[in-house]
Amino acid sequence: MKRKGHATLVGAFVVGAFAVFAGFVVFTGGLTSLRDKNERFVLVFRENIYGLKEGGKVTLNGVRIGRVERFFLGAAEQDAPVPILVEIDRRLVLRHMDERVNELFDSDGKFRDDVLPRIQGQLVQESFVTGIQYINLEYHSLQVDANMTTRHGYPQIVTQASTMEQLSENLDPEYIGKQLTSLLKTANQRLEELNVIAIKDSFTSSSQQFDVFIDEFSKNFVPLGPKIGVASDEATQTMAELKKLSLSLNEMLDPSSDFRFGFGETLHEISASMKAIKNLAELLERNPQSIIRGKGDDQQ
Repeated sequence: MKRKGHATLVGAFVVGAFAVFAGFVVFTGGLTSLRDKNERFVLVFRENIYGLKEGGKVTLNGVRIGRVERFFLGAAEQDAPVPILVEIDRRLVLRHMDERVNELFDSDGKFRDDVLPRIQGQLVQESFVTGIQYINLEYHSLQVDANMTTRHGYPQIVTQASTMEQLSENLDPEYIGKQLTSLLKTANQRLEELNVIAIKDSFTSSSQQFDVFIDEFSKNFVPLGPKIGVASDEATQTMAELKKLSLSLNEMLDPSSDFRFGFGETLHEISASMKAIKNLAELLERNPQSIIRGKGDDQQ
């Protein structure tokens, strides 16, 4: 029974190991076949490619679609640019491509034949701190079709200068050096023309005049100190009296105060008297003779 159990366990282990091995072969073989279908292109940059490393990213309009696979060293010319081989990952292209209408890629995730002549590569500085660079591809629809050439057995994509390279080409180091030299000479001449002694004497004179002003100010206004203090005390007392007066007025004008109530009643009586006088004036205006014979009884 024990031997039979051991045989079963060994058989299960062998079957499991074979399944794992078969899966590994299928998986790696699938990856290899998939990578074999990836497109590869060569780019040549006529500038310093320091910071571009193997495995560095390749993007299309900023979206990663591939990697730097290798470099081709050993050109005959010492200053010749180093060709770069890039691999376009179809999985990334198929993941990000628009499947409805796509002018750049076909259904297999490959560049269309009429698109490749208008693709340009450019080095981009990813970080000025680390100096890492990557390759960005762009499609220029208005670009004149270029004849596709091959290099090292792969189609070659045209390149354009990076932003830093374009900036350095527009700068003229010799002209800038001459301008800086001229600027330094002019600055030295102006420094020599400065009369340092005269400036020092002027500053000393201004300082002395300021000291004289402080002395005169002290002589004229210090004696007024006690008088200013007395005036300040009197002003404080006056403000205290005004504050008391304000409080009294607030109490008098408060709606609940007796003064406010009596004042309101007086105004009401004055208003009633004015109405009576108005009625009398209207009566005299209609019947001037009523002041002699009185109002009388209403006639039927």
